[in-house]
Amino acid sequence: MSQRRVAERYRLDAMIGRGSTGTTWAATDEILRRRVALKKINIPRDMPPADSDQLRERTLREARAVAALSNPHVVTVYDILPVTDTGPVIVMELLQGRSLAHIIRQLGRLPSGQAGTIGVAVASALLAAHATGITHRDVKPSNILVSDDGLIKLTDFGIARNSAEHTITGTGLILGSPAYLAPETANGIPVGPASDAWSLGATLFACVEGHPPFDQGTAIDTVVSIVNDPVPPHPHAGLLAPAISGLLVKSRDLRMNLDRALAILRGAADDPSGTHTARLTR
Repeated sequence: MSQRRVAERYRLDAMIGRGSTGTTWAATDEILRRRVALKKINIPRDMPPADSDQLRERTLREARAVAALSNPHVVTVYDILPVTDTGPVIVMELLQGRSLAHIIRQLGRLPSGQAGTIGVAVASALLAAHATGITHRDVKPSNILVSDDGLIKLTDFGIARNSAEHTITGTGLILGSPAYLAPETANGIPVGPASDAWSLGATLFACVEGHPPFDQGTAIDTVVSIVNDPVPPHPHAGLLAPAISGLLVKSRDLRMNLDRALAILRGAADDPSGTHTARLTR
């Protein structure tokens, strides 16, 4: 990988995100002459081979998971470069806008109708993923993007797992953001669609109340609260209250499923199709 180009095709224009395992860049595909997003996975040179192989596999799995989906609320994967001098690179649709996490930090609580529109989009994306055997496992506001024209898309399937694949977290490492983890995930129980449903409920709670439901400031205290504490009041939920309460049920067997939640969300949303919520980007 050169200083400013990847694979002699993608020109790096500006860094737009940085995480624990890599960076995301706005870039230009100089062959197709379109703007794209490049997610560069930086594998440390001193990382043990087994760990680097695990990280590389997780990246390839992300690309497979998203590329398998055809849904207007999922960020599109265009290409994957399995090997560069720093690690794999995923080429994705570039969405001009902000994350829901940024919007909540900036605006605080969102009206329940707007939160409902977001919920419709995310629930639709998750149902499409679940239909192909994919569990996202990291649904949270920072992985939900709202474009400048109001389109809502779910991104970062970096820890998603096809149900037909073996898990690569056998060491007991919990992947995901603690504030949005489902209780069964926190307890080390294999996850599934119900776990994504919980995380959507926690995200909706954060939308209408301005903060996640069980955040205690530290990862350990937050996980303990998720497992043991009752769901806090959510007085600003409005018509979303039944969906939030139903999704945030500790027992996954008793938890509301996404089909039922989607019906409630459509009844509460400003846009029942979940395709447009322009006011969030003002």
